Amino acid sequence: MKEKIVSQAVEIFNQKGIIKTTLRDIAKQLAISDGHLRYYFKTKEELVLTIFSEMEQEITSYATGSVAEVINAQALIMPLTHIYKVMYRYMFFFIESTTILESYPKVYAAYEHLFLSRREMFLAIFEMYKRNGVFVAKVEGYLFPLLFEQVFIISDSWVRYARLPKYRHLSPEAHVRHYVAVTVALLLPYFHIQLKNEITDWLKKID
Repeated sequence: MKEKIVSQAVEIFNQKGIIKTTLRDIAKQLAISDGHLRYYFKTKEELVLTIFSEMEQEITSYATGSVAEVINAQALIMPLTHIYKVMYRYMFFFIESTTILESYPKVYAAYEHLFLSRREMFLAIFEMYKRNGVFVAKVEGYLFPLLFEQVFIISDSWVRYARLPKYRHLSPEAHVRHYVAVTVALLLPYFHIQLKNEITDWLKKID
């Protein structure tokens, strides 16, 4: 039942927004009592924190090994595509992130921990890229924290842009493909020439 509650909550949060949705709304959709639902999640904050944790576990499963082991363009593009598909499925969190983080301290603490752990992971990956020749040798290490923050801001914000009225006619696949391209293009100047050419060829095919 806990898994059903989480799944239903994500669906309703995506449709109605987290602020307009109550635990009673979720219970009603599942045809259970409010008390039954609160047996598993006493507050909406507990439910949102569980959803956040599950989403991050999915993202981490694609981010840890795959992104680090870049040998060609697809080795970078495919894991990013999987990650962005996961984010799209949990779109409510990114659309309403400011409100969620201001309203739920436990979720904010988890998000802050995520930011720090992602920063540590990406800085290690960038250093490895430089050592292994994925990045060109002239890239200075002092840029890596700034580069991480650029990547994080894009990945944390693209779902909001994708939901703007003028982009809503696009399919989820088109949204994901476009913003993977935006993210990869940010790294393009730093890659060695062969990888840079492969990614450039892929970018030229994006609508």
